[in-house]
Amino acid sequence: MGSMLRSDKMALCDIYLQPEAAFEILSQLGEVGCVQFLDMNPDVQAFQRNYITEVCRCAEMERKLRYVEAELLKDNIYVPDSVQEPKALQPNEMIAYENILEKWKNDITVMSENHTKLNKSYLELNEMLYVLNQIGPLLGDNDMRRDSKFPNLRGADILPGGHLIVMPGVVRRSKSYHFEMMLWRVSRGNIYYRQATEDKILKDPFTGMEIRKVAFLAVCQGEELSTRMEKIFSGFRVNSYPCPESAKERLEMISQLETRMSDLEEILSKSKYIRCKTLRTVGKQWQNGIVQVKKAKAIYHTMNLFSLDITKKCLIGQCWIPERDLMRVQDILVECSETIGTNVPSFISKTTFSMSPPTFNRTNKYTHGFQVLINAYGDSMYRELNPALYTIISFPFLFALMFGDMGHALILLSFSTWMVKNEEKFIAMKSRNEIWNIIFGGRYIILLMGMFSFFSGVVYNDCFGRSIVPMPSYWVNTFSSEALAKQSVLNLDPKGKTRNLYLLGVDPVWGVAKNNIIYENSIKMKFSIIVGVLHMIFGLNLSVVNHWYLNRRYLIVFQFIPEIVFLTCIFMWLVLLMFFKWFMYSGKISGKRGANCAPQILILFIDMFLWTKTKPVGANCDAYMFNKQELVQKILMIIAISCIPLLLLGTPVYLYCTNKKKTQKPDVKVSDFRRYQRRDSDEERKEPKKTSEKEHDSSSFGDLMIHQAVHTIEFVLSTISHTASYLRLWALSLAHVELSEMLWNMVLSKLALRDYSMFGAIKVFIIFSVWVMFTISILVVMEGLSAFLHTLRLHWVEFMSKFYIGGGYPFRPFSFENILTAETEKSKGEKGGATHDNSNNV
Repeated sequence: MGSMLRSDKMALCDIYLQPEAAFEILSQLGEVGCVQFLDMNPDVQAFQRNYITEVCRCAEMERKLRYVEAELLKDNIYVPDSVQEPKALQPNEMIAYENILEKWKNDITVMSENHTKLNKSYLELNEMLYVLNQIGPLLGDNDMRRDSKFPNLRGADILPGGHLIVMPGVVRRSKSYHFEMMLWRVSRGNIYYRQATEDKILKDPFTGMEIRKVAFLAVCQGEELSTRMEKIFSGFRVNSYPCPESAKERLEMISQLETRMSDLEEILSKSKYIRCKTLRTVGKQWQNGIVQVKKAKAIYHTMNLFSLDITKKCLIGQCWIPERDLMRVQDILVECSETIGTNVPSFISKTTFSMSPPTFNRTNKYTHGFQVLINAYGDSMYRELNPALYTIISFPFLFALMFGDMGHALILLSFSTWMVKNEEKFIAMKSRNEIWNIIFGGRYIILLMGMFSFFSGVVYNDCFGRSIVPMPSYWVNTFSSEALAKQSVLNLDPKGKTRNLYLLGVDPVWGVAKNNIIYENSIKMKFSIIVGVLHMIFGLNLSVVNHWYLNRRYLIVFQFIPEIVFLTCIFMWLVLLMFFKWFMYSGKISGKRGANCAPQILILFIDMFLWTKTKPVGANCDAYMFNKQELVQKILMIIAISCIPLLLLGTPVYLYCTNKKKTQKPDVKVSDFRRYQRRDSDEERKEPKKTSEKEHDSSSFGDLMIHQAVHTIEFVLSTISHTASYLRLWALSLAHVELSEMLWNMVLSKLALRDYSMFGAIKVFIIFSVWVMFTISILVVMEGLSAFLHTLRLHWVEFMSKFYIGGGYPFRPFSFENILTAETEKSKGEKGGATHDNSNNV
């Protein structure tokens, strides 16, 4: 796995490949996936690249394979996965494979066209049969029933006596109303129009979708009106069919149509059988073919990133390689050169660089999910501390503080354990469900969240909103049965008879106490503040490691020290006050150290800011917890305020003084560089570095002050807001407990468990099912997602802002696995463009 503390060290290498061995070498490097190639021809257009012809050939083959895939999906043909992933399509195999794909495409196209023509013919016969069955009775036998508007109407298409034109046909049901209105307006009401009483569901021969149509009868008078109607028919894509005059002729035509349809159905069945048989044969080879073509296309895209030397006998490129993989890449180059037998071996050589290297954090299946959470916020700077290492523990811990319930944690544990146990099967399935892939990718995060939540549930003594009694309670019932019968609420005095302290979490008696909400509020609110302050202090301490390692050690004095002192003097003091109150005051009501004389921490904290004196709680009570507390608080406040000017002025003054000493030296370097500039590539790469040094050193004092002023204001204000933000741990934990208790009392207990009748035994199963449904959907899924998002925010904003720099860019190696995975994800929307996009990222 490597170290998760920092990203891997990267090496910028010049790589020299022989053209005859380049394809095989890149094929091997794509399988390994540890090299990120840089574009050596940024100013060259895509159509001017050296291997654009091969890329276009691969794109054309991929297009044909996509066409075949669409036909496979149309007929629901199963495409088996490859038993073993094939290698890239070799250059000497491209012509033969192009011919195979052309034959596949032509055969499938011909079969598709013939099948479509047969379906179209079947549709027309079906529509004609539908028209005869529905419109025929409207025409009558020989002489049609006379209409008041059309006294000379007869059954022929064009009757010479009255020049009446009868036009039966079918129109889509969704367009039938608009079609009728258009006929009415064009004819100005001089038209006879009737529709069938029953619709017909037909199948579109081109798309295979079901369409609903209705038969109609339209009768008009005159050639001019007939011409207008034909134009309307054409506009609405209406199919018109002839209808014989007599019933006998219509019956004969119906008989002929049924015979033709029966024959056509048999032909369609055989045609579909031959088509499916052909597609199944093609489908067995489709997966291997698409993988081979994608790999070849990606290789040629990568070869376009190289530049040719003057003799055009060597490909020259640059790439980023993790230093741990240098020997691995070198072995591949040597092995491929020996296998192909090139006269000059391919090789790599490390070179100096001034640009910032990419960030590459090695992960495995256990840590990958946590790294994804961090990368979603932003990619870390090169060799910066990786927050994912600490998130592995802190993330499930903070989640558990808000989701502390043994029962709900067991549901999470069961679900995550099921995914982990069957992970190989799920990985092999290669699901395209995005939601499932996200959940499955975080299976180890869910597993740890379930474990930590179970532990916090033990501490909270909470299981589905109820308390359990694993050991005797600290409180002892000293009341008689008569007293218990008279009173509904009993007061338990800690001065009375008690047992040993309850060591395993919260005493179960608090689960039935009237003042349970007050007790939980006090404990969880204070605990959330303690955890939040410690979490932020830990983040600030990590910034020291970053400053030291990244050679910005002046920030330790001018930034870290004032920030940690400011945070400690104010909010660490608040944490100490909580511990003072817990240890210095007992549960006894009387006395100066009793519960009645304990000062309010919030009041003490406010008086610390306002420099006012706290009044005692009672007549015989002290205003402060210990002597000289008021003096200590004033000293801490003075120290905290004095840190703000140091934080505001320290870094700008130091940088300004340091840059002022270096002002003349960079000028000489830049002028000498420009005077004696060489044209070789090594010297050209040094110029941006020296120019950037000049630009960095020439930052004005005003710019430095503005930048630092923003940082100072942000830190001072965010220290207060971030501390208050950790109160979400208390709020969500309390809400989770109250929802669990309400669901138990209002649903399961009230509706089922308190019913002792015969019907109650049956009702308990139904109510229990409802309770389980609400528990999983609301308390586990919705509350769990809410706690997850709040935990994510606490890490991104409150924790990582104390030390995380960011601003880096990820290491994107040339990897067939990444290319094929990205193609699978994008194939749901855009077909055929994913490989090109991914290769551009290379």
